[in-house]
Amino acid sequence: MTRFHFARTATAVSALSLLLAVNAGAADLPAPDTPLPNASSPNASSLGATLDSLLDAGRRLNPSVQAAALRTAAADAEASVADALDDPTLRINSDEVDRTSGPRINKTYIMVEQDFPLWGKRELRRRAAQAAVDGARGRERATSLELEERLKDAYAQYVATSTALAINGDVQRLDRQMAKNAADRYAQGLGSQGDALLAAADAARTEVEATRLTADRTAAMARLNVLLARPADAPLAPPAGARALPTATPSLTVLVDRAQADNPLLAAGAAEVRGAEEERHLAAKAWYPDLTMSVGAIQRDNGPTGYTATIGFKIPLQAEPKRAKEREAVAKANASRQSLAATAADIEGDLAQSLADLTAIRQQLGIYRAQLLPDLGTAHEAALAAYGRGQGSLASVLEAEHRLHQARLDLLRIEVEGQRALAALERLVGGPL
Repeated sequence: MTRFHFARTATAVSALSLLLAVNAGAADLPAPDTPLPNASSPNASSLGATLDSLLDAGRRLNPSVQAAALRTAAADAEASVADALDDPTLRINSDEVDRTSGPRINKTYIMVEQDFPLWGKRELRRRAAQAAVDGARGRERATSLELEERLKDAYAQYVATSTALAINGDVQRLDRQMAKNAADRYAQGLGSQGDALLAAADAARTEVEATRLTADRTAAMARLNVLLARPADAPLAPPAGARALPTATPSLTVLVDRAQADNPLLAAGAAEVRGAEEERHLAAKAWYPDLTMSVGAIQRDNGPTGYTATIGFKIPLQAEPKRAKEREAVAKANASRQSLAATAADIEGDLAQSLADLTAIRQQLGIYRAQLLPDLGTAHEAALAAYGRGQGSLASVLEAEHRLHQARLDLLRIEVEGQRALAALERLVGGPL
């Protein structure tokens, strides 16, 4: 696409130089082609040249991804001791030996007391904590996929604005030459003042467009740098080019199936449901008493040492707190299910929207490349030829150039929208299409 349109511009420049040159010694026009660096250039391996380089850097440097990984590590550390016993209690008791007469004889108890949760409570705690770890892993992966989507979008903007600047640079060179030739013709009485002013205004318009596109590219670079936790004005290598959009996409049914299997938000939601169910079972176990055991030694001032052991059970007399905990656990479990269902519905809706967008964009790109741009290029050449024969006006030539230039910029905008829709689909299904 780029070589084709650059060739069109080169043809237009050559035609105008023949049609409008005042004398044979007119300066040669500069070459219009300003290609972007290809994959074999020295900058291709630099940060910013390719999307893969940005994705790799983002996974390592983005603070949101790092924070999500740390939250997963914290949940994993907590799960590793979720079924551990509480610390034992050391009790030291001083008492007197029972006797009816004589001096006081001391008796000391040194005991260790330990609570033992029964009825599978420790296993339930472990499973609930493990579900929390799975949920944290899902959210960590979702954060990474969201970062990738944002990097893909920003990189598409970076490529598009860089390409648009190259296209606009070709048009700038053409407009400057047209303005110079029109001014020279007017000075020699061969052209009208209106043509000279119109050509000068058109050259100024492309200068303004270059300023806007430069600002857009700077903003895209700043977005990329911020996502990589770099200074917003840090340099980036020139982009090698956008990745190709797929020529075909799976059906919505296939994409929904993939999302149900691989979308990390759904995985995190399912883990939350599992954890809430374990918590509900644990709340129901609160009616079953736990065991408390203690063993110890008895030391007497004037007598043999001895041993003691006790066993006890917690009596579940406080019924209302337990019922409240059960209601809380049931409500949380139901809320987790509803949240999961809502997330699944949102994902299916977003998949349908993104798939429809990508399908429509592919159709638009086909029309632009196969029909609109060739037709506008032919119309531009026809306007140049008519002007050269004295059968057309410079305004018609500039109008044809405006339409071709705008169509090329519109094509870049549509390509960015296609990259955005593709990135959204890949985030929703949990990986590349």
